[in-house]
Parts: sequence; C-alpha cells; structure tokens
Amino acid sequence: MTFWWLAWKDLLIIIRDKKALLTLIAMPLLLISILGAAFGDMMGGDEDVTIKKFNLGIVNLDKGQLGGILSEEVFNKDLSDQIKVTYYQEKDLLEKINNHKLSIGIVIDEDFTETVTTGKEAKVKVYTVPDPGIKSIIVTTVIEQFAQMIPLEAMANGAQPVQGEIQETSSSDELNQSLLQETTVNPNTETVGSFQYYAAAMGVMFLLMTAVQGVSTMILEKEQEVYKRLLLSNLTYLEYLLGKMLGLFIICLTQAFFIILGTKLLFGVDWGKSVAGIIIMTFAFVVSTCGLGVLAGSFFKTEKAFGVAGMLGTQIFAALGGSMVPIYVLPDAFVAAAKVLPNSLALQTYLDLMTGSSLLDIIPAISSAIALGVIFFVLGLFRLSSERRRKYA
Repeated sequence: MTFWWLAWKDLLIIIRDKKALLTLIAMPLLLISILGAAFGDMMGGDEDVTIKKFNLGIVNLDKGQLGGILSEEVFNKDLSDQIKVTYYQEKDLLEKINNHKLSIGIVIDEDFTETVTTGKEAKVKVYTVPDPGIKSIIVTTVIEQFAQMIPLEAMANGAQPVQGEIQETSSSDELNQSLLQETTVNPNTETVGSFQYYAAAMGVMFLLMTAVQGVSTMILEKEQEVYKRLLLSNLTYLEYLLGKMLGLFIICLTQAFFIILGTKLLFGVDWGKSVAGIIIMTFAFVVSTCGLGVLAGSFFKTEKAFGVAGMLGTQIFAALGGSMVPIYVLPDAFVAAAKVLPNSLALQTYLDLMTGSSLLDIIPAISSAIALGVIFFVLGLFRLSSERRRKYA
C-alpha cells in the first residue's frame, strides 16, 4: 500500500496551487453561468413554444391522385390547425410571393404521382420570401415524409405501378394515418433547461480536461527524472501507476462534487431525484476518463506533445459528445460516433437523470462506463509495461 503517499503528494500539490484550484472549480461554474444565461431562452422549458398558423399557397399541376391527396387531405385537412391553404394558378402564386403578400407557396409537378410511385425523384417547387423562418421547414418536411411514405405503402400492399398507371394502394385516410402519427410524451418526464444542460456538459468536459492534465503531469515526471527517483524508494512500477491514478481519481471526484453542488446552490440546477444514480454515474465516468487518459498517454513520450494532442482531443471529444452544442443538432454520422465516447455516455446519462430516470434505468450506462475505463486502463498499462521492458531490457 505504499502508493497511498504518492496519491497524497499529488493532492497536496493541487491544494497549494491556487491557479489549479481556480481552473478546477471556478472556471466550470463561470462557463456554466455564461452559457446557461446565453441559451436560456432557447432551451428553457418554462414557457410553451407555439407555432402560429400561417398561409400556404398551393398550385397542383399533378395529373394523378397523389397531388390532390397531398394538397387537400394532408395540408388542407389534417394540418388545418397549423396551415391555412389557398389554391392559386402558378403565375398568381409567384406574384403573391414577389409582392410579399404570401410568405410561402408550393407548386406540385405534373408528374408528381408517377415519380413518387415509381421511386423516381419527385419534384415539388417551394417558393418563399427571404427568411420565412420555420414555415419552410414544416412544409418541406411534410412533403418529404409524404413522398417517402407512398412507396412504402405500395410495397406493403403489393401494388406494382405499370407504365405510369397508378394503382391505388390504400385510401386517403389510411395514407394520412401512416403519414401523420401522434406520440404522447410521458407525463412524468421533466424537461431540461439550459442551466441543467450546460451544468452537465461543462462538468463532463472539465473532468475530461482534468484527466488529461493529470496524465500530462505523469509524462512530465518521467522527462524530469522524477519517476526514476521515486523508484529508488522501492516503489514498483505498478504501485507508481496506481498511486498516480488514485490521486487523479480523487481530484476528479472532488471537482465533480464542487460542480454539482455549486450549480445546485448558485443556479438552482436540479440534477435529478436519484442521488445514488448521480454519485455512481460520476464514479463510473471518472473511472472511464482516467483509463482513457492512461491509454492516450501511453502513446506519447514527451509532455509537450501529449499536452497539445490532449487538449485538441479533449475539444474534439467535447464537440462530438454534446458539450459545445446539443448533440441532436449534429449530423447523423457524428451522433453515431459519439455513442462510443465516455463523455457522451456520461452527458446523456446525466440528462436522463435530470428528466426523471432512476438508478435502475441507468445501470447499463454505468456498466458500460466502468467497462470502458477498465479496458482503457488495462490496454494502457500493457503498452506502458511493454515499452518499459524494451527500454530496460
């Protein structure tokens, strides 16, 4: 158990370093306050967000049936609470748009039915005034979903369009039921505000930065021959690693404690009802972070190189993991890649706890985080041990 004094040494260095304490505790709270206040209106859940009803001009040139279903059944009937439909000739529609008497309009191509049912590229022209806001997003989304749904309905019903002739795959009511579906949100689920989101996001990012800084110190000790002097005290290589990791582990847990407590007291952040879930998930994330730091540090021989790569890697991980912006705004490829990152897993789990999840609900995430940490640490230890044997063989 001789590695305990090494962990205590690292803790004393941090405690006596006012700059380090400022970075560990004050900086995350400062960034959380800035980001939480800046994005409060965007992410706040105190007020209901409503979409005002708007006018949509439609020109239906389609020779088949689907243009009529889209314009009359979908837009005019099923979306009547959000959209008021007015039918025009194409020339009149363009004149309305140009004179800013109408903010958005669509022209359904004459071959719309044929192209949709045969799986070809369907054409619907969308005309808008400059900066129409969310109106164009709503209209284009409905059109795209409608165009994607028709071929699926045709396949499900075994319909085969032949030479441009349209075989009706289902009634318009059935099509609309497939196209427009309502999902009821669990009433027990709570919304996450901006301060809650960035408390978790910045907390995760700074814990990652702390782990990188801790491993950077280990590499610096090797460069300055501190490591060799420590070994003269009969400290084994494994004990050295355990002592350094224990010190880093305690530092990260302490930082997480102050971030969680500070955001709750200063900004009223609700981290969720499951205190045990918050504690255990924090423990699991620190394990995975420290393990990742050891593995990353095993590939670098100088503190300067690791410092640059570590900070760059931390920013990339933070961006992909949702610490910079909510992960749902990122491209699908980035979202898929982020699922294997420890910080993304931790952030999502904290958000789940904030929305009402219990300890049992996050057991899989906790297990995954701990497993990742153990795997990272074992791989890093194996690589460092192999390198050491080659060097001193």
